[in-house]
This record gives sequence, C-alpha cells and structure tokens, in this order.
Amino acid sequence: MGPPGCGKSETWKMLAKSQDLDGKKTTTVDLNPKVTSTNELYGVVLMATREWKDGLMSKTMRDLANIPNTNPKWIILDGDLDANWIESMNSVMDDNKLLTLASNERIPLKPHMRLIFEIRDLRFATPATVSRAGILFISDVAGSQWRSLVKSWIKHQNYDAEKKSNLQGLFDKYLPETLKYCAKTFKHIIPQVEICMVMSLCKLLENMLKKGDIKGLEYLFVFGCIWCIGGGYAENQKKNFSNWWKDKWKVIKFPSKGTVFDYFVDVENSKLEDWSKMSGPDIVSTIDTSKSIPSYTIPTVDTISAQFLLRQFININHCTILVGLAGCGKTQIIKGLLNDLVS
Repeated sequence: MGPPGCGKSETWKMLAKSQDLDGKKTTTVDLNPKVTSTNELYGVVLMATREWKDGLMSKTMRDLANIPNTNPKWIILDGDLDANWIESMNSVMDDNKLLTLASNERIPLKPHMRLIFEIRDLRFATPATVSRAGILFISDVAGSQWRSLVKSWIKHQNYDAEKKSNLQGLFDKYLPETLKYCAKTFKHIIPQVEICMVMSLCKLLENMLKKGDIKGLEYLFVFGCIWCIGGGYAENQKKNFSNWWKDKWKVIKFPSKGTVFDYFVDVENSKLEDWSKMSGPDIVSTIDTSKSIPSYTIPTVDTISAQFLLRQFININHCTILVGLAGCGKTQIIKGLLNDLVS
C-alpha cells in the first residue's frame, strides 16, 4: 500500500525475480478489478437463459489452480478498494481459502497461490478486509524514490563525469526544498506525485541536452524545474509560485516584469528571453481574409510555451497531458504543433 510512484510494483516484481533464482519460476497475473463491474470480475448467471458467464477473477484463479506444478503463483490485484468487489474476497482471504461463485462452484486458493493487493489506501476497506490482510505501507515522504530515479537517470546518460556531477549538484540544490515547500503550499489542478514531476524534469533535460555542449546548464535546469513542478498550477498559484521562486533562488535572475513562466532559455547566449521572440514570422501578413476567423490561431505566450514543451516531450517519447476547460485552445495547440512538425 502506498501513493503512486512509491515503488509498490517494483517491490513484488523484485521478490518474484529473487524466487526465480532458486529455480522456482513465479507466475504472476496482474489485473485491475476496477476496470470491470463486479459481475464481470467474478462471473454472473444470466437470468434470461440461466447460463453461467465466467468472470475475469474466477477464470484467472481457476486457470492458475489447474496448473499441475507447485511453483509460486501470484494474482496481483492492482486497483483501488471498494466494498463492491473486495467483500467477495473475504472467503478467499480467511481460513477457508475458497472463492465461492454464484454458480455454486468453489475455486480453492492452493497453498502455493497468493493474492497480492496493490492499493493506494484503505479508505473504503471494511474491518473484515483489513483484519484478513498483511499490510506493508511504502512511504514516499523521505523522497528516496525520486532521488534513486535521478541517480539512475544520470548514470545512464552519455555525459562526461563533470556534467554528471554538475547535474547531480543541481538536483540536490533545487529539488528537496522546492518539492517540500510546494507540497505544503500549492495545489496542482490534477494531483501529482513528486516522482512524476522529477521524471518529467529528467525527460525534458534529456531532450534539451541533446544539442551537445551546453554552457548555461543551470539556466536549462531552472527552466525545466519551474515548468515541471509549477506548470500544473492554476494561474493564481503560478503567480504565487513565481514570487516565491524569485525570492528564494537568485542565482538565475528573472526580470521583474511578469512571472518566471513568461521566459525561455536562449541556450546559445545563456540568457532568458521573452516567449514572444519565439513567435516566428508576422502572422498578420499570412492571414487570408477570405477564410473564417477559426481557420487561424494567433500565437500567444501560452500557446508558444505549450507547443515548445510538447515538442520537447514528444521528441523523447514522453507522454504529456494538456489540461484546461472546454474552448481554452488545447486542440488548436496540438493542431498547430502537428502542422509545424509536418512542415
């Protein structure tokens, strides 16, 4: 049990591999009980025909029980708990170790078979469920997960020893205090975990550092740190984040005008520039007045910055989510980027 990104999946995968070293091949079946209804999970008798329709969990458990060898077999239930599906597991988790179906079939959980629940919390679990399970909570408060990710990422990059050392120093300098302060002060539009933001920062840097010799390494790092941590805040939160950043970190000095989100890094000259300088040719001269207004998208600071960041993540095959209300321009931003990539 633990928040996303804390290492739950890696924990059971590592344990399974360690058992394989002893010659006992561990069979694992990973399924999410929340992707189906309770009837589709355990099976149901169709009232119209009295026909039994097997379920995802019932079929998986039966198939594993019918395998003749006694090698370890794990069913990983990776999904949030709710009273609709977990209560039907109580008979499997107690001394009976039997899954009783609506068809009166009883499927045993054999001695070499195990149920492993990979969940976020016990908010919707009943006392009956909690008392039947051994609980291992994995915390991410200390930040060991993202620190391990950073060390692994730096190790696997084709940089020289000096650049790797400088990168590690920048992560150690900026991230601990920034993540700690932001976690207790600001709130993302969509909840994010620390390791997700750090992973995005690593991916952004990985693409931007492809250009070879970068003189202003700290400029790029600060730019990536600002967007990967603060880019998911609402506008009022962004202003507060910007004020805090300018007051806290003064090695890379931002202009007093606007926020830290209004500038990008000119890599060649190692300085900050306004996003408007990246707008390209004059849009006015390219407008055909015979076409309707929706046929054109006028570049703004928001569209230019969003397309720039999207391009960096796309180049490195990193998934990106555009979040906003209907009509705010998400589709136009993507269409504009696609047109640029095609041309």
